[in-house]
Amino acid sequence: MNNIECIISFIREKTKSKLLVNQVNDEIGFFYVGVVEKEANTNNIKLNFNDNPMKKDAINLFELEEIDICFSNSKKIIDQLVVSNRKCIIFTDYKNFKLYSNSVLSINGYNYSKDINYYLKDVLDIKNNEIINFCLNNPYLTYSEVSKYLVNNSGYIKENGIKVSDNFILDIRKELFNLKKNQRDIYKIYTNLKSEVKYKKFNFLVY
Repeated sequence: MNNIECIISFIREKTKSKLLVNQVNDEIGFFYVGVVEKEANTNNIKLNFNDNPMKKDAINLFELEEIDICFSNSKKIIDQLVVSNRKCIIFTDYKNFKLYSNSVLSINGYNYSKDINYYLKDVLDIKNNEIINFCLNNPYLTYSEVSKYLVNNSGYIKENGIKVSDNFILDIRKELFNLKKNQRDIYKIYTNLKSEVKYKKFNFLVY
């Protein structure tokens, strides 16, 4: 079972409770977060962005299936998450990945190129080499580029003007995930998303 199949299986099956992801860096980590978000949405599963395993759980009035999404390089916090009774996906660094990979279901982000290829070609049935190559070079943009393509594949134009030295979109993504983890200030989340759309110059037909 490859990494993508492992993620999909983890989300869909109720027997597995912990998944550890070596995210390598933020750019690669956002690719895997995008896969998780899409699969969770497809399966009507609520994602809780929460790095604090001791935080009291909110009451689930609708009894939705939930998965905690946690970002931490702290061994102490990961230890608490691993023994908790919550189903969670832990994004961490390679050091912790090596430490826990033999005892916890794990994904190695260093295989992200194979994972992007597999996800686009085999899961989403996208054969367009232009978008595949773009996503391989910009893994954190995979979710938004795939969304564009699936809405309007005949008129798809890859995102241009991405600068590694001045990556405004990546900064927006980081801020957005911090807001999600705090689970507050809906207006800031809205303006954050609006800024990304404006920067990437999406029109309403393709976004």
